Amino acid sequence: MSPKSELPLEETLAPQRNFSISAADRIRAAAGPHAYMRRRRHIEDLSASLRETVADALARADGDVEAARRALEQEPRVAKALRELDRLIVAHNRYYPIEANLPLDPVSRLQLDHGRPYKPLPAVTLCDVLSDVLAACRASAHVGKIL
Repeated sequence: MSPKSELPLEETLAPQRNFSISAADRIRAAAGPHAYMRRRRHIEDLSASLRETVADALARADGDVEAARRALEQEPRVAKALRELDRLIVAHNRYYPIEANLPLDPVSRLQLDHGRPYKPLPAVTLCDVLSDVLAACRASAHVGKIL
């Protein structure tokens, strides 16, 4: 046996894949997430921030919902966040079906979002956020307790 045959061969080929990515898909991926994905993420982050602000206001008001609501209505940054959230939701509801290229159901003639009829995001008010936080507080109060 020659000494050359005992040396490991260098791998020069690309590893085998069970899929291939077209040049158009590579260019699209280089641009980052789609606008509807970024918008939805911003909506979720802003909603979480508002819920946190409402929870803090409830804690400062010692659980008095009306006092917390009045304090939140007086805060300009809460009003600004609600306006921004409303603007994002309106834009999302308007452009998401187009940007995500939602298919149409031929029978019902409705746009489908992951196999279900598309439903626009509802508008959010301070009362909605307050009720969500209260529901979460009630749900977490039962954690670890035997009912």
